Formats: sequence, C-alpha cells, structure tokens
Amino acid sequence: MSVDIKKWVKHCAACQKKQCSLKNPTEYTPIVVAQPWDIVGMDLVGKLTPTKEGYQYICVMVDYFTKWCEAFPLKTKSAEEVTACIIKLFYKFGAPKRLLTDQGTEFVNKINLGVCQTLGIKRSLCAPYHPQTNGLVERLNGTIQRCLSKLVGNRPSSWADYLEATMFGLRTKKQITNKFSPYFLLFGREARYPCEVPDTYEKIIHQKLPSITRHLGRKSRRKTVEQNRSIQNIYLGS
Repeated sequence: MSVDIKKWVKHCAACQKKQCSLKNPTEYTPIVVAQPWDIVGMDLVGKLTPTKEGYQYICVMVDYFTKWCEAFPLKTKSAEEVTACIIKLFYKFGAPKRLLTDQGTEFVNKINLGVCQTLGIKRSLCAPYHPQTNGLVERLNGTIQRCLSKLVGNRPSSWADYLEATMFGLRTKKQITNKFSPYFLLFGREARYPCEVPDTYEKIIHQKLPSITRHLGRKSRRKTVEQNRSIQNIYLGS
C-alpha cells in the first residue's frame, strides 16, 4: 500500500501545478540553537479566503532546533488573538527562551510584551524590511500555503479543515539537513502511520503462514479420524 501511495502522490496533478522553486534565493544566515525551544519564530499568513467560521489568518510558530511547527487559525490579527497563540504554545510545550518576530503591531504591543514577561520569554525583533532574519518561519509560511492550495481544490474557503493535516505532514517529514523529522527530534520516535498497519499485518501473515497451514492440516486430519470413528457401518441384509 505504501508503494502505491508514493506513486500516486508523485503523479498528483495538483501537486505538480503548485510545485515551485526559488529562482532568486536571498542570502541566508543560520540561527544557531542548542536545544528545543531555545528560539521560536512567529509570523502570520494572510489575509486568506474567509472560512465559514470567519478565519482569515494563520499564526505560524516554529522551533528553530527541532523545526516543530504549530499553526493556529485566526479571525483577526489583533494583539489579543495573536498573543493568545503564545499562551497556547506554552500550555503544550512550556515557554520558549526567546521569541523572534517582525516589528508588526500585532507582535509589538503591550499585551504581547506583558505575556512574554510573565512567561519569562525574551523578545527579539527582525530588522525592518529584512524578513530573512526570521527566514525559517518565512519559508514555512510559503510551504503551508502551497500545501493548503493543493488540498482545497476549488473550495478555497475550506483551508482551515486541512490545516491540522498539513501540519502533521510537515512535523513528520524528515529534514534534508539532519535526516530526522521534527516529530522524532521532539518525542524520540517516529509517528505511527495508518499505512503501517497493513504492512505489519502482511509481514506477520507471511511469517506465520507455513505454521498456520501445518496446524490446520493436523487439525483437519484429527477431525477426520474422530468423525470416522463415530460412524457405524451399516450392512445390507443384516
């Protein structure tokens, strides 16, 4: 099954149409981190096609060490809604040491600063007109948008329905640089996929099939002997 899935995805028309490459890549300076949640990059995607719930933005957060990413749909980019995402991240994984954002008013405000001070999070701001400082989350934004555009098809307002599935795919994909997935680096194991169930079942069946066949054969022979013993021979004319 897994082989068939890979072939199907490889020849997916929607994926080929949305695939792109950076023709003019900008200069990139890597940010050095030592452990998970040393630095978290944060940014917004949008304005997107409004969903039926009224969501129009995505707040994207990524850990610079593991590349683990979180995405929260937002109705507005107000200070209250954006800062609430920091609190959600804290409840899941604890407080990061440092938060890196641009200088937009949705990030630079009293509410955001107050929450970060309360949680002990240091703030770092990108230089104006230089988004490359937070390049990891900037690239992630583009990846999320391309993934969602492949999934929504002709229903662009349904993007929120596919957001969690998109994030799961990004979290479990092995990174080119370190050959590990964000999921593995955070939890110490790879995520279990549904497609692993039939593969495992198939392996077990092939391993056990000879012994199962022998067992069924012995059982059938015993049953035949027992059945024949219970049959009384009837002779005509007796």
